[in-house]
Amino acid sequence: MRYIILLLLNVPIISIALLNLVTKFKLRKISKKRFSIQMILWAILLIVLIFSFPVYNLLTGKPPLDSHELSLFDIVQTTAVIFLIYIINNMRQKIEWNEKTIRDLHQELSIKLSEKDNGKS
Repeated sequence: MRYIILLLLNVPIISIALLNLVTKFKLRKISKKRFSIQMILWAILLIVLIFSFPVYNLLTGKPPLDSHELSLFDIVQTTAVIFLIYIINNMRQKIEWNEKTIRDLHQELSIKLSEKDNGKS
């Protein structure tokens, strides 16, 4: 039961991250390379989340979904780590987008100023 709670808390976070990636890719806010890398990272995280506990139980000779050893602290800790990864990744993407926008605005401003100076001469 505890393992299912762990999945119910974390799969929506990963799903939102994947949906945000697809949306940003479709809106051309991220490159295809960045999209591929991020999708692979989130997919690996999802696979590890889903299969690590059952595989561990099988290797130790227990039923796959036996979650007596999984404490509430473990569930909260895992959820917090995945949520922080999501937040940090989202903040990094926003910073990169802001830097690109500022760079584009600076370039446009430089062009306009050089045109203005050439018009005076």
